[in-house]
Amino acid sequence: MRETVGTKVIKWFYGIRGPLDEYRRNEINRIGNNIAIFLLMFNLLLAFIASLIILATDNYEFTLSVVVGSMLFVVFGIYIYIIYEIEHHRLAQVDIDAKQVVKTKKKIFKKAIGLGVYFAVGMYCLNILTDWLPDRGSIVPLLTERSRVIEAIIMGIYFGSAMMLVDFHHIKKNPERIDGRASSIWQQQKRWSIICIILIVAALFAICLF
Repeated sequence: MRETVGTKVIKWFYGIRGPLDEYRRNEINRIGNNIAIFLLMFNLLLAFIASLIILATDNYEFTLSVVVGSMLFVVFGIYIYIIYEIEHHRLAQVDIDAKQVVKTKKKIFKKAIGLGVYFAVGMYCLNILTDWLPDRGSIVPLLTERSRVIEAIIMGIYFGSAMMLVDFHHIKKNPERIDGRASSIWQQQKRWSIICIILIVAALFAICLF
């Protein structure tokens, strides 16, 4: 049976690989319902508090800061909750054959590179936008500032590496069936990946210093 777009989005959001069976679907529905109920109550409470702040202080900028800060804090908390539930109920765990371990980890490595690039570009654009909006002067100096590029690259490397380690953690395999040659190949790839990350970070710090 072909997966719908909604199912693909759900699997991508929760980091689930393989079929979305009844157990995983029920757990995802439970997590989503808990989040929806909490957000409904939080939005009502936040709207009430924001109204009180405006009536008491007549300071709209302060009220906006409180609302935005509270929403960001809640989003971060919800993300932590989702990670806990996924790990606790092993929703993202992948059962693979020993022969597919190296191939699966190659896909994860390529995916991590793509996520790191997307995150770096997104943070680079967001950083420039937040600095440009208050004054709205020339945007060219912001685009060519070296520290911004280096900061975005470092954040992309760390984000991609973190996502790669999380995906590696979700792989379940039988150690007794692992092919020695496949394991040796992966160890070499892992070693070179770590060396490349270290060299990139060292080069970026050298550029910052000189």
